[in-house]
Amino acid sequence: MKKITKAEIKKLMEIPGKVRGVVFATDLEYVKEKKGERGVGLLKKKIEEWGNPIDYKKVKVTEWYPVGLRAISLLAIKEAFGWGDKEIKDLGNCAPKYSFIVRMLMKSFLSLKRSFEETPKYWTKHYTVGKLEAYEFNDKEKYLVLRLHDFKIHPILCIYYLGYYLRISQYVFESEKITIEETKCMFRGDAYHEFVIRWE
Repeated sequence: MKKITKAEIKKLMEIPGKVRGVVFATDLEYVKEKKGERGVGLLKKKIEEWGNPIDYKKVKVTEWYPVGLRAISLLAIKEAFGWGDKEIKDLGNCAPKYSFIVRMLMKSFLSLKRSFEETPKYWTKHYTVGKLEAYEFNDKEKYLVLRLHDFKIHPILCIYYLGYYLRISQYVFESEKITIEETKCMFRGDAYHEFVIRWE
Protein backbone atom coordinates (compact mmCIF):
# COMPACT_ATOMS: atom_id res chain seq x y z
CA MET A 1 0.00 0.00 0.00
CA LYS A 2 1.39 3.36 -1.07
CA LYS A 3 1.82 5.73 1.87
CA ILE A 4 0.72 9.32 1.64
CA THR A 5 3.42 11.98 1.82
CA LYS A 6 3.42 15.28 3.71
CA ALA A 7 3.53 17.04 0.34
CA GLU A 8 0.28 15.30 -0.63
CA ILE A 9 -1.28 16.31 2.69
CA LYS A 10 -0.26 19.92 2.08
CA LYS A 11 -1.81 19.78 -1.39
CA LEU A 12 -5.07 18.42 0.00
CA MET A 13 -5.16 21.17 2.63
CA GLU A 14 -4.91 23.81 -0.11
CA ILE A 15 -8.05 22.64 -1.95
CA PRO A 16 -10.73 25.35 -1.74
CA GLY A 17 -13.92 24.56 0.13
CA LYS A 18 -15.18 23.47 3.52
CA VAL A 19 -16.69 20.38 5.15
CA ARG A 20 -18.70 20.07 8.38
CA GLY A 21 -16.95 18.65 11.42
CA VAL A 22 -19.65 15.97 11.70
CA VAL A 23 -17.76 13.86 9.13
CA PHE A 24 -14.77 13.55 11.47
CA ALA A 25 -17.01 12.67 14.39
CA THR A 26 -18.55 9.84 12.34
CA ASP A 27 -15.07 8.60 11.34
CA LEU A 28 -14.06 8.49 15.00
CA GLU A 29 -17.24 6.64 16.01
CA TYR A 30 -16.58 4.02 13.35
CA VAL A 31 -12.98 3.51 14.49
CA LYS A 32 -14.15 3.21 18.11
CA GLU A 33 -16.74 0.62 17.13
CA LYS A 34 -14.36 -1.45 15.01
CA LYS A 35 -11.04 -1.01 16.81
CA GLY A 36 -11.83 0.30 20.30
CA GLU A 37 -9.75 2.82 22.22
CA ARG A 38 -6.53 1.18 21.04
CA GLY A 39 -7.63 1.91 17.47
CA VAL A 40 -8.33 5.54 18.37
CA GLY A 41 -4.78 5.72 19.73
CA LEU A 42 -3.33 4.29 16.50
CA LEU A 43 -5.30 6.82 14.46
CA LYS A 44 -4.12 9.67 16.67
CA LYS A 45 -0.52 8.48 16.24
CA LYS A 46 -0.91 8.45 12.44
CA ILE A 47 -2.36 11.97 12.48
CA GLU A 48 0.53 13.12 14.67
CA GLU A 49 2.98 11.78 12.07
CA TRP A 50 1.28 14.06 9.55
CA GLY A 51 1.53 17.18 11.72
CA ASN A 52 -1.83 16.96 13.53
CA PRO A 53 -4.12 18.36 10.82
CA ILE A 54 -7.15 16.90 12.67
CA ASP A 55 -7.83 16.78 16.40
CA TYR A 56 -10.81 14.42 16.55
CA LYS A 57 -11.44 15.14 20.23
CA LYS A 58 -11.80 18.89 19.64
CA VAL A 59 -13.79 18.81 16.41
CA LYS A 60 -17.15 20.60 16.56
CA VAL A 61 -19.76 18.84 14.43
CA THR A 62 -21.47 21.95 13.04
CA GLU A 63 -18.31 23.97 12.31
CA TRP A 64 -16.65 24.18 8.89
CA TYR A 65 -13.16 22.75 8.22
CA PRO A 66 -10.94 22.62 5.10
CA VAL A 67 -12.45 20.12 2.65
CA GLY A 68 -9.11 18.39 2.08
CA LEU A 69 -9.30 17.12 5.66
CA ARG A 70 -12.16 14.85 4.55
CA ALA A 71 -9.75 12.84 2.43
CA ILE A 72 -6.93 13.13 4.98
CA SER A 73 -9.09 11.57 7.69
CA LEU A 74 -10.00 8.59 5.50
CA LEU A 75 -6.41 8.16 4.33
CA ALA A 76 -5.17 8.20 7.94
CA ILE A 77 -7.70 5.54 8.91
CA LYS A 78 -6.78 3.43 5.88
CA GLU A 79 -3.07 3.67 6.62
CA ALA A 80 -3.32 3.23 10.40
CA PHE A 81 -5.11 -0.11 10.06
CA GLY A 82 -3.84 -1.32 6.69
CA TRP A 83 -7.36 -1.25 5.30
CA GLY A 84 -8.38 -1.59 1.65
CA ASP A 85 -11.32 -0.41 -0.44
CA LYS A 86 -13.73 -2.88 1.18
CA GLU A 87 -13.23 -1.39 4.64
CA ILE A 88 -13.47 2.22 3.40
CA LYS A 89 -16.71 1.37 1.59
CA ASP A 90 -18.01 -0.18 4.83
CA LEU A 91 -17.03 2.97 6.73
CA GLY A 92 -19.08 4.99 4.22
CA ASN A 93 -21.95 2.55 4.59
CA CYS A 94 -21.99 2.95 8.38
CA ALA A 95 -21.51 6.75 8.40
CA PRO A 96 -25.19 7.80 7.97
CA LYS A 97 -26.23 6.04 11.16
CA TYR A 98 -23.80 8.20 13.16
CA SER A 99 -24.85 11.50 11.55
CA PHE A 100 -27.53 13.58 13.26
CA ILE A 101 -27.85 15.64 10.05
CA VAL A 102 -28.78 12.53 8.05
CA ARG A 103 -31.17 11.29 10.74
CA MET A 104 -32.87 14.68 10.77
CA LEU A 105 -33.30 14.74 6.99
CA MET A 106 -34.53 11.13 6.88
CA LYS A 107 -37.55 12.12 8.99
CA SER A 108 -38.85 14.30 6.16
CA PHE A 109 -38.84 11.52 3.54
CA LEU A 110 -42.33 10.53 2.41
CA SER A 111 -41.87 8.52 -0.80
CA LEU A 112 -39.10 6.95 -2.86
CA LYS A 113 -39.21 9.67 -5.51
CA ARG A 114 -39.36 12.44 -2.92
CA SER A 115 -36.42 10.84 -1.09
CA PHE A 116 -34.45 10.87 -4.32
CA GLU A 117 -35.31 14.50 -5.06
CA GLU A 118 -34.30 15.56 -1.55
CA THR A 119 -30.92 13.79 -1.66
CA PRO A 120 -28.93 16.89 -2.82
CA LYS A 121 -29.87 18.53 0.50
CA TYR A 122 -27.47 16.14 2.20
CA TRP A 123 -24.66 17.63 0.20
CA THR A 124 -25.27 21.28 1.01
CA LYS A 125 -25.56 20.43 4.71
CA HIS A 126 -22.07 18.87 4.63
CA TYR A 127 -20.04 20.70 1.95
CA THR A 128 -19.55 24.22 0.56
CA VAL A 129 -18.10 22.82 -2.70
CA GLY A 130 -19.43 20.38 -5.26
CA LYS A 131 -23.01 19.89 -6.38
CA LEU A 132 -24.98 16.67 -5.97
CA GLU A 133 -27.62 16.23 -8.66
CA ALA A 134 -30.59 13.86 -8.47
CA TYR A 135 -30.28 13.14 -12.18
CA GLU A 136 -32.66 10.27 -13.00
CA PHE A 137 -35.22 8.16 -11.16
CA ASN A 138 -36.75 5.18 -12.98
CA ASP A 139 -39.21 3.34 -10.75
CA LYS A 140 -40.31 1.02 -13.55
CA GLU A 141 -36.82 -0.29 -14.32
CA LYS A 142 -35.76 0.15 -10.67
CA TYR A 143 -32.71 2.32 -10.86
CA LEU A 144 -31.65 5.88 -10.02
CA VAL A 145 -28.70 8.04 -10.98
CA LEU A 146 -26.87 10.56 -8.80
CA ARG A 147 -24.27 12.89 -10.27
CA LEU A 148 -21.65 14.74 -8.26
CA HIS A 149 -20.23 17.79 -10.04
CA ASP A 150 -17.18 19.97 -9.33
CA PHE A 151 -15.77 17.74 -6.59
CA LYS A 152 -12.31 16.37 -7.30
CA ILE A 153 -10.65 15.89 -3.91
CA HIS A 154 -9.20 12.35 -3.77
CA PRO A 155 -10.20 8.90 -5.17
CA ILE A 156 -10.69 7.51 -1.66
CA LEU A 157 -13.89 9.56 -1.46
CA CYS A 158 -15.31 7.72 -4.48
CA ILE A 159 -15.03 4.47 -2.54
CA TYR A 160 -16.46 6.06 0.60
CA TYR A 161 -19.49 7.39 -1.29
CA LEU A 162 -20.21 3.98 -2.81
CA GLY A 163 -20.86 2.81 0.73
CA TYR A 164 -22.55 6.01 1.84
CA TYR A 165 -25.14 6.20 -0.93
CA LEU A 166 -25.77 2.49 -0.69
CA ARG A 167 -26.73 3.00 2.98
CA ILE A 168 -29.04 5.91 2.15
CA SER A 169 -30.70 3.64 -0.44
CA GLN A 170 -30.98 0.87 2.15
CA TYR A 171 -32.84 3.29 4.40
CA VAL A 172 -35.46 4.23 1.82
CA PHE A 173 -35.94 1.17 -0.42
CA GLU A 174 -37.81 -1.87 0.80
CA SER A 175 -35.45 -4.25 -0.94
CA GLU A 176 -32.80 -6.67 0.23
CA LYS A 177 -31.06 -6.54 -3.15
CA ILE A 178 -29.57 -3.10 -3.78
CA THR A 179 -26.40 -2.48 -5.77
CA ILE A 180 -24.34 0.63 -6.48
CA GLU A 181 -21.73 1.39 -9.11
CA GLU A 182 -19.67 4.48 -9.92
CA THR A 183 -20.12 4.58 -13.70
CA LYS A 184 -18.32 7.90 -14.24
CA CYS A 185 -15.47 9.39 -12.23
CA MET A 186 -13.53 12.66 -12.42
CA PHE A 187 -10.35 10.72 -11.61
CA ARG A 188 -10.91 8.66 -14.77
CA GLY A 189 -11.30 11.76 -16.93
CA ASP A 190 -15.09 12.18 -16.76
CA ALA A 191 -16.75 15.56 -16.23
CA TYR A 192 -18.44 14.41 -12.99
CA HIS A 193 -18.90 11.41 -10.69
CA GLU A 194 -21.95 9.28 -11.46
CA PHE A 195 -23.45 6.71 -9.10
CA VAL A 196 -26.06 4.25 -10.40
CA ILE A 197 -28.15 2.49 -7.79
CA ARG A 198 -30.34 -0.50 -8.71
CA TRP A 199 -32.82 -2.46 -6.65
CA GLU A 200 -35.09 -5.48 -7.13
